Amino acid sequence: MKLKDCDSCLVYGTDNKPLSKARVELDGIKTIRLFFPNRNLRSIRVKTIVDFYDRSNGVVRSRCELVIQRNDTASRQKEPWMADCDMLEIYEVYQRQKDLRIDVDMRTEFVTEKGWFFRGRIQNISAGGIFLVTPQVLKKNERFSFKGYFGREQYEVEAKVLRVSGLVGGEFGYGCQFVGIPADTEAAIRKFVFAEQVKKQNSKGRE
Repeated sequence: MKLKDCDSCLVYGTDNKPLSKARVELDGIKTIRLFFPNRNLRSIRVKTIVDFYDRSNGVVRSRCELVIQRNDTASRQKEPWMADCDMLEIYEVYQRQKDLRIDVDMRTEFVTEKGWFFRGRIQNISAGGIFLVTPQVLKKNERFSFKGYFGREQYEVEAKVLRVSGLVGGEFGYGCQFVGIPADTEAAIRKFVFAEQVKKQNSKGRE
């Protein structure tokens, strides 16, 4: 497998804890170059784990060899360190069939196909769907839409109910799948999920 549409990643240290986010540049088929905003690095050759965010493949967890050195390109003021990256082995790929899912607390307004508005809370989200908690009664296969900020832009998303989980803290829980989601919206959600996962991992790393 090769990376197709990747512009960011998370690099782990040799202790398997998150070390730094990095911007990714792809040059040709095999050349991968990483740019680090983290200033607390040093020149080193190391084999470690890297999670690549790829809009086509999903999250690609790989064992890589990195040659980290000071950045001598035009972006050196913003990203003081860079690395040539050789992907040695792919451990796991979180694709649509096995999407990375994160817990969130997104409260927003939803609207059914018939135009009824209701309030609810998105409890977790992946690029494939959400788990919705709401006092609203919904039926299996019922469709609804909502607007949400994934990054800086707002997107309108349509979804349908796949399963009804009964009461959750006095409200109904619904496992829902996105329907007819445009490619740019899916990419934005994937990137949002990935960024939130990075935040959680970085928080754990500081504990």
